[in-house]
Amino acid sequence: MKKILVLMVVFATMFTQDAFAQQTQKTEEQKMTAKTKREQMMQTRLELLKTELALSNEQLAKFDPIYRKYRSEIQRVTSMNKEARMKKSEITNENALKVVSARLANNILTSTIKQRYLLLFADVIEPLQVMKLYRVDEKISREASKIMKQRAAAETAPAAK
Repeated sequence: MKKILVLMVVFATMFTQDAFAQQTQKTEEQKMTAKTKREQMMQTRLELLKTELALSNEQLAKFDPIYRKYRSEIQRVTSMNKEARMKKSEITNENALKVVSARLANNILTSTIKQRYLLLFADVIEPLQVMKLYRVDEKISREASKIMKQRAAAETAPAAK
């Protein structure tokens, strides 16, 4: 009886470890896919900005690392606050003020980042290009958000059927 119990525990442990290993591997694959998608998005952003701002190759070479760091900071701020990212359909009277407060806090934090990077960008591109950068970057972000929402809706629609 004791041997059977030990064997059952051993088998259960083996299956659990195997399932955990598969889950970890899948998670790693998902992380790599997400990283690849983020890099593709960054390349697309940089190509659009190069065109829209009429950046020379020399300007782009200096601009690229600064812009990547800037976007990383903006992304970190905007993704860390769940309330700020709440969908309209999930907002209720009980949580509406939290959502508004979180979104205002995000606006303050992103504005602070933009202010900090203003002179860093001005060191590598012309002031008029910096001005246009913020406008174009905001437009790109809005369009990317729309596309991501459409994709998410398309992915959940077949699952709901």
